[in-house]
Amino acid sequence: MNFLRVIGFSVVMLLAFMGISHLLPQVVPDTSEPVEVSTDGLDMDGMIALGETIYKGKGTCTLCHNGMGRAPDTLEMDMAATFPERLADPRYTGVAAGKEGAKAIEDYILESMKDPSAYVVAGFGKKGTNDTESPMPVVDKAPIELSAVEMNAVTAFLQDLAGLEPTVPLPSAEDTPVSDDSGDGGGEPAPLLTSGENIIGEYGCAACHDLNGSGADIGPSLYGIGKRMDRAGVIESIIAPNAVIADGFDADVMPADFGESLRGSELLVLADYLMSLPDTPPATDDGEEEPLATTALEVIDKFGCAGCHDLDGSEADVGPKLNGIGKRMSADQIKTAILNPNDTIADGFEADMMPDDFADQMDDSELSLIVDYLMNLPE
Repeated sequence: MNFLRVIGFSVVMLLAFMGISHLLPQVVPDTSEPVEVSTDGLDMDGMIALGETIYKGKGTCTLCHNGMGRAPDTLEMDMAATFPERLADPRYTGVAAGKEGAKAIEDYILESMKDPSAYVVAGFGKKGTNDTESPMPVVDKAPIELSAVEMNAVTAFLQDLAGLEPTVPLPSAEDTPVSDDSGDGGGEPAPLLTSGENIIGEYGCAACHDLNGSGADIGPSLYGIGKRMDRAGVIESIIAPNAVIADGFDADVMPADFGESLRGSELLVLADYLMSLPDTPPATDDGEEEPLATTALEVIDKFGCAGCHDLDGSEADVGPKLNGIGKRMSADQIKTAILNPNDTIADGFEADMMPDDFADQMDDSELSLIVDYLMNLPE
């Protein structure tokens, strides 16, 4: 009799697990591989359309820039009036401060994507920072990782939204192609994601949750979640994020379609990964150094020179133009101007604008690269 009871119990449990497995989302929508699209020959109308697609898709901008109060509702605001107000705000001291016109707005938008904390709109800063630190991730780094062409496209879209003629450069054949995320339902299925890290990277979870060192706080911390929720609760919070809202956070912020986007096995892998997270984020190695730049253009990009000087086509004018500087200054004078920028101030410009710590940040080899580059700039 006991044997029959055991068999009966086993059958019931097997049927129960089969039923649960059928409840898990198994929908596989358009999972075709992203198609790389050449941007060579793209006109400005195409750039604007590409920018809107990125803004609402890969850029994840609408996760926060909506009517929920996480960030200014860009698509609903009067941007024609808002952009000039931002540039004239005394709190704004960025690359376009006090300037006017479409080019200044281009600089402001690009700066806001690469350095969101350069200016935080009042009321939208991280909690406890008095609007000095932005919760927005840097979009040209993980997890979003927009390319220069993609950021220019978003800028063109926002300029057009404000009724301005976009001023961004059109891409060329040498620019990196962008991914066409629109899809047409055809092609081979995308590879199955088999690790929690890969799933987080694919779906941009670290843009809202503090994962992989992102420091994001738009959504609650997931560290130690395995001690606060069981596996079923974690799964429910992924596929039905509005079922239970964590204290201090808002509904309708997290996308509600992960139940359709994730395959069943991916959902289980993600849940198990989140359940295994430690109670606190792992310590980061603040002493890890950024790799040395090996070309002058890499030095310009690494130290942000083009943000203030007209270099590599940036057309910035916060600092003086450097074209032909090799005919006006010696190599030693240029080196001094980099390491001790306040020793001599160019006419028409102000002191304390250029960072004075490049002597600590810049390797001798990088300094030599940028000095040689500047010495050979044409008029």
